[in-house]
Amino acid sequence: MQISMGMTVLTQKKIERSEFDRRMKEHAKWLKNHEEGNRADFSDVDLSNMDLSGMDFSYAEMNGVNLSGANLTRANLSHANLWGAYLHNIDLTEATLEETLFVNANLTLSKLNGCKGEKTRFTFVCMWDCEVKNASLKKANFLEAQICNCDFTGSNLEEACFACADFDDATFVNTKLCNADFAFAKRTYWTDFSGSDMTGLSTAGVNFDPDYLKDVKGLHMHLFCPEKGSFIAWKKCREGKIVKLLIPEHAERKGNTVYNCRASEAVVLEIYDKYGNSADEAVSQYSKEFKYAKGAKVIAEKLDPKRFSDVSGIYFVLSRADAVALPDREEAEEGEENE
Repeated sequence: MQISMGMTVLTQKKIERSEFDRRMKEHAKWLKNHEEGNRADFSDVDLSNMDLSGMDFSYAEMNGVNLSGANLTRANLSHANLWGAYLHNIDLTEATLEETLFVNANLTLSKLNGCKGEKTRFTFVCMWDCEVKNASLKKANFLEAQICNCDFTGSNLEEACFACADFDDATFVNTKLCNADFAFAKRTYWTDFSGSDMTGLSTAGVNFDPDYLKDVKGLHMHLFCPEKGSFIAWKKCREGKIVKLLIPEHAERKGNTVYNCRASEAVVLEIYDKYGNSADEAVSQYSKEFKYAKGAKVIAEKLDPKRFSDVSGIYFVLSRADAVALPDREEAEEGEENE
């Protein structure tokens, strides 16, 4: 049997139930005494649609296994290696997943409701349309996982890593996310976190929709720029001009990455042309009508501090070098200064 996973075609070996049972008996012996029996190895084996509920696969080698449609409810997969496994539409309800490896696995349309285990690795997995309700997966690793339309309602995901994961339309209602890492996760804006505990959550490079943050606890969006006091900032304008700004102490500010910081107002301290010579005026890259004059105060029409990554506010970076490195946008579509 062949299964296509992206650009790779895997050849799966089908085995008889009698052979499967024999291997599992040997595995049970090995689990009790490593000098007896044999560790189960189902790598690249086709176990699709089998009833494997309640079975003990702990420490088994299952690299590239095909378990699509299989029933693994209450099964023990602790420390098992399912690297690159094809797990489409499997049922892992109440399974034990202590330090299980699902790296590069396909878990689309699967159910992991009520599963439990710490340090489970879902690195680079595809989990489209999965259910992971009321699970306990502390310190799980979902690095760069595709968890689109995945439902984690009621789960305990304390200290889990979701860095760089794709969250499109995921649900984290009433979940425990204390000290979890969401750094640079994608499409979090469409994800519902209502009622969740987000105390200590790492939010670098993340944008949330305030409408999906109802009754959350402990969320603090750390600013990339200074949170208090006045400070110096920089920006690039048309014709390559660089503007040195003072962000005053009372100005509102937002932004949690180097390139999405914005303020409600600023004072123009200096202006330099692209050759480094002093200039008196600069024109916004986003609107020919919005100008920066040396010594003048500039005020944005609006700044929404609840939306960290939208375009409201006066855009800036924190160093002259970062401003110089920004691309020239002479042909940018015109609009209000909220850049």
